Amino acid sequence: FLLLAQGHGCKDFEGMCCMNLSDHLESIHNQLRQLND
Repeated sequence: FLLLAQGHGCKDFEGMCCMNLSDHLESIHNQLRQLND
């Protein structure tokens, strides 16, 4: 899951993956949950 989150994070957020991923991991997880739903 972490690799998936990082991969989609860099693609979806583009520049945001350069920031602290830990701060955005929750947001990324929420987006992945929405995509799964």
